[in-house]
Amino acid sequence: MSVELTYLFLIFPAFLTAIIDIVFGMGFGLTMTPILLLMGYPPHEIVPALLFSSLIGNLISPIFHHKFKNVDFSLCSKHFNMSMLIGILGIVGSFIGATVSIGISDFFLGLYIGLLIVALGLFLLLNKKLSASFSWLKLFFLGFFGSFNKGISGSGFGPIVTTGMIIMKINEKVAVSIQTFSELFVSLAGFLTFLLAGSQISWNLLLPLSIGVALSTPLAALVVHKFESKKLRTGIALATVVLGILTLLGLFWN
Repeated sequence: MSVELTYLFLIFPAFLTAIIDIVFGMGFGLTMTPILLLMGYPPHEIVPALLFSSLIGNLISPIFHHKFKNVDFSLCSKHFNMSMLIGILGIVGSFIGATVSIGISDFFLGLYIGLLIVALGLFLLLNKKLSASFSWLKLFFLGFFGSFNKGISGSGFGPIVTTGMIIMKINEKVAVSIQTFSELFVSLAGFLTFLLAGSQISWNLLLPLSIGVALSTPLAALVVHKFESKKLRTGIALATVVLGILTLLGLFWN
């Protein structure tokens, strides 16, 4: 396959899955990983490439979310500070989660996170009026819990943080925007870890994925802007359930 054709095959799925991820606050890594595995890419090349391309999306999408007034990311605004809190906790929680995961079976970790994500999605779907009051302490624990699960299993940050904020009466558009911005810290820390450890970086994989993600960000932010909040909540709930089920199926498939 020519280089140009390979790039096209990589850019297109990255573009589509990144739109889903930015609109619903989850899904890029979980959907792109099996696609890349089927295309023959080894896991040690996939993970850093996904982290870097996610980083690109996490950098660009907040600009468009702010531009389309999905959220207020002006310096020191409440939404900006919420993103900073969750993001910093994301680095700490991921590190602690990764440390705890040592010696624990991958199967049981995957089973735990899969069941948790499905439960969150069903909870959000079946309890449309469910809500809890917002507090910075609750946001602190939410950010830590989401990133801890990311650290121990490689997934869970997006679904947990996004659904948790919605339950705390945070507008759906705001929740998706904050989750995307806050994950910037997790993506950056993860990629730098691979880079400093001397891991092989496949630029032939990293570049087309990053292009696909970068192209998706303005369209995805516009879709969020056009979505009605109630419909976005239902979409987020359904996406959460589907991702949880895919996680569980992946365990038993392997």
